[in-house]
Amino acid sequence: MQTQIQVMTRPEPDLDGTGLRIGLIVARWNWHITGALYKLAQEELLHLGVAQEDINVVYAPGSYELPVVAQAMAQTKNYDALICIGCVMKGATRHDVIVGDSAAQGIQRVALDTGVPIILGVQCAETPEQAEERIARGTEFAVAAVETVRTIQALRQQ
Repeated sequence: MQTQIQVMTRPEPDLDGTGLRIGLIVARWNWHITGALYKLAQEELLHLGVAQEDINVVYAPGSYELPVVAQAMAQTKNYDALICIGCVMKGATRHDVIVGDSAAQGIQRVALDTGVPIILGVQCAETPEQAEERIARGTEFAVAAVETVRTIQALRQQ
């Protein structure tokens, strides 16, 4: 006798960005990648209903500096979510590992400490080609920001 496994329908997220205030922190290092990621994230936020005037963009020198800028923005309590965009590429030394890990851990810490959702949009690539192949992920950063905010808002209303 075979057991029938019922597959549930995947739940659809709330992706209505109307009224949300989103901050983007974009690293200038590897701008050819981060600038493209930023452009796609901003376009997707607009597509999801976030008003242009509710999107604030600031720049950081590189990915390592993203957490401290995110912390300063989160502490203003002016944002429903932040998106940190960076690109760390492997070089001849282990510097990429230190920067990538520090950025990820710092961003997570700021999100947990402040309660502001922060999307980790830092690509860690072995080659420039790998980074370029993943530029489309910029739209995913925006979707994740809106979905996370709406999920937290729904939880707070329970």
